[in-house]
Amino acid sequence: MGKLAAARLVNIRTERIDSVAAHCEDLDLDYHERTLKSLADLLQRDGLSSMDKMRAALRICARHRAHLVGNTVVHYGGLAVRTGPFAGMTMPRQVAEGCFVPKLLGCYESELHPVIDRIVGRAYANLVNIGCAEGYYAVGLARLLPDSRVWAYDTDEKARERCALLASENGAAERITISGTFTPEDFAGFPAGDTVVICDIEGGELDLLDPRQAPVLAGFDIQVELHNRIDAPGNQELIARFADTHEILEIQPAERNIDAYPELRDLEHLDQLLAFWEFRNGPNPWLFMTARQG
Repeated sequence: MGKLAAARLVNIRTERIDSVAAHCEDLDLDYHERTLKSLADLLQRDGLSSMDKMRAALRICARHRAHLVGNTVVHYGGLAVRTGPFAGMTMPRQVAEGCFVPKLLGCYESELHPVIDRIVGRAYANLVNIGCAEGYYAVGLARLLPDSRVWAYDTDEKARERCALLASENGAAERITISGTFTPEDFAGFPAGDTVVICDIEGGELDLLDPRQAPVLAGFDIQVELHNRIDAPGNQELIARFADTHEILEIQPAERNIDAYPELRDLEHLDQLLAFWEFRNGPNPWLFMTARQG
């Protein structure tokens, strides 16, 4: 490679890096320092092997970089969801937990888009979102189903506050009821046959989704995020609980198509990958269980 060509390549790479790093004006001034402190604290911890520290440090750095990618995507395209069933919904600058960029791009949990289409087509009277976080599903579905009532639950107070804000910013506040803890006994307050449950509670689904404690679940349609592989004992137990009453669709994680998002094309390849990262520890699958009698 000639010197001129090499210099041009360096310039291109520098511009791509700067396209992410240069748009930090809206970040908390202490954000970078907090990240560095997290790394320093990690490296000083006792009882962790070098490999464990490296793994944890990688996640800290990846989250930091993903945050910068998100700020860049907002800088160039604003806060409206780009694609998918919730396209046009205005997102908050910060989510309650987990990833931001995939939600803004509209590719977040894109494996579930056909399920969302089915839910919208069915137009349930009641949508019960347990583990609503900042309201991505609760508000997104409320926008698509103006005649439905959405019930959003999260044990985290900040999540509930952000869900309320997102609902207000998208004109859906009057049709969303936001509450805290949801127990198996609470299912009895909803009618079988006209209720869909969307459940993402970080491993607590086995305790909550129990037809022995809540017989009305036999008449609900249920979308649930699982944790660990589909063949994990707890997941298999959950499937067995509903095998006699529901048609069960198993949904596995899938790849993303970078070329479908033109605003990512000029980014470094690592930044492109981080734009799709949903901050998961593993390939979590989902179930969509449709009640046979509902």
